[in-house]
Amino acid sequence: MTNSFQTSLELTYGAAGRFVCQIDAQRIVEYRQAPPACNDVSAALRAALAQPLDFPPLAQAVVPGDHLVLALDRHTPQAPTLVAEIWKVLESRQIEPEDVTVLQPAALERGPLPDPRGQLPASVSGRVCWKTHDPLDESQRGYLASTANGERVYLARELIEADCSIAVGMIAFDPVLGVRGTSSVFFPGLSTVEAVARSHGLGHSELEPNDERPLRQMIDEIAWLLGTQFAVQVVSASQDRVFSVLAGASEPVFRCGKQLLAEHCQIALEQRVPLVVVAVDADAAGHGWPQIGAALATAQNLVEKGGKIVVLSELAAELDQGMKLIADSKSPRNALQPLRKLAPPDLVAASQLATTADWARVYLLSQLEGDLVERLFMTPLSNEREVARLLKGDEECVFVESAQHTYGRIGKSSRVVG
Repeated sequence: MTNSFQTSLELTYGAAGRFVCQIDAQRIVEYRQAPPACNDVSAALRAALAQPLDFPPLAQAVVPGDHLVLALDRHTPQAPTLVAEIWKVLESRQIEPEDVTVLQPAALERGPLPDPRGQLPASVSGRVCWKTHDPLDESQRGYLASTANGERVYLARELIEADCSIAVGMIAFDPVLGVRGTSSVFFPGLSTVEAVARSHGLGHSELEPNDERPLRQMIDEIAWLLGTQFAVQVVSASQDRVFSVLAGASEPVFRCGKQLLAEHCQIALEQRVPLVVVAVDADAAGHGWPQIGAALATAQNLVEKGGKIVVLSELAAELDQGMKLIADSKSPRNALQPLRKLAPPDLVAASQLATTADWARVYLLSQLEGDLVERLFMTPLSNEREVARLLKGDEECVFVESAQHTYGRIGKSSRVVG
């Protein structure tokens, strides 16, 4: 390869990591930085609520005495800001704080969620109900309806009894749904433990995000049966920040969000490359194996078979059941079938790691012990100097920031239709 000129490249990772290097510009096939953060999320949401997509202003959609549920998806960036701005509209319509419930879905993951009422006025925050749905408690759910396929659907009682429910969350790529957002906050996380268990799986790696998926179709049908119409959604920037805010009728909000993902969070290459560098930041969901797994899946879609993947992270998470199974296996491929059979809570992340480590050579910069990284079939990197040495060759490279929120594909870029 003929040298042209050296260009400076920067990738942020973890909570405070920053990798900077000089590299021959001709080697760079793609350098994808995270979408820029919105300067004023409050102002952006106020504008969106005043002029929603295909819907009257929120202030015209509620009346005094209404009981409202804000169905808030887990790990939504800047959730307290979103809740506070929605409350201002409700307050202007004389909605009482006691008539508002912020309801969050259950999940297989452990750990408490931060209080989303943190930016509400002190006189209001304690009066607005905040709860996480318990799918094991039969008294917390009620029968909604049956789907076209005859499946009986049970949802959180608060949703069924509400006069108005608003889906609040993030539109993002998802290994199971293709794209999550809007209606996906309602099901299965606000349903039964059986529904949560049935939807827990590997996803569909052979499908692209916009391909039809039965679970996503069922979720949208359930939202229609529930009668919910209004959504407040964000597309993320890096870390716990927001790139874009959308509000309005659920379908056009979801369609617009998918278009933003296609334009700002998707990489489409003509062919695979020998080296992919992915930076993983600490986002609203944390900085753990789910973020690493999603970034590895992005890299695997772009790298050659037997190529190199370099992961920049500050990972310090312990191993859950699925990761332990990989660490005790003879090879990444040998772990895949036991993972599918066991279906541990970290099934998706563990499967993404095992599949990628079987496809390419993975180098991990993290805070984990080197021998543990090696047991997971990756090569440990101790510092950024070791990362820089891996980039000293002449192979073509792809660099991806906030890679856990990015989708990589080979072929022409796809646009969202319908």
